[in-house]
Amino acid sequence: MKPKGYVALTGIKDAEGKTVSFERAIRYGWVKQGKVPRGFDLEPGTLPVGQNLFLDNGRQLLAYVWGARSPMSDYACQKFGTGTGTTPAAVIDVALESPVEFSAGVTAKNVDAITFPSPFVARVEFTIGAGQCNGYLLTEFGLFSGNNVLLARIVNAGFNKTSDWAPSLTWSIRF
Repeated sequence: MKPKGYVALTGIKDAEGKTVSFERAIRYGWVKQGKVPRGFDLEPGTLPVGQNLFLDNGRQLLAYVWGARSPMSDYACQKFGTGTGTTPAAVIDVALESPVEFSAGVTAKNVDAITFPSPFVARVEFTIGAGQCNGYLLTEFGLFSGNNVLLARIVNAGFNKTSDWAPSLTWSIRF
């Protein structure tokens, strides 16, 4: 059985750092609510974005971590990226279809944290800053290892990203 997961918004702040409700963000057209896949409990106070696909490269890196291949930091989840691709995720994907830069030449950013809220679940927390990825309909997200291998990918309805807001998200993976 392959690891499965979903992405959810945990919070939204406007350009001045004030919290914006999900209802307001939906009304503004910034985000759309997705569906939570079966077998996952949506955390209270979060908005589902969609289900991910754990990729073959991600499964290979899990095997390396299991076997303590060195350096371990190359194989563990450490970064995330976003883009404008719309082709559905496939287990053979090795990159985001159309990555968007966070800053000049930088298409992957360190995650904020990884927690373990329940047995068999890892939750990756990440934020797109108000000044990042603006002017794009962000339709794809990816998790990357320390050596920039794409581990998991989601293609969703998209976020209309502007400098008016900064989304905080979680990516939960069930093993």
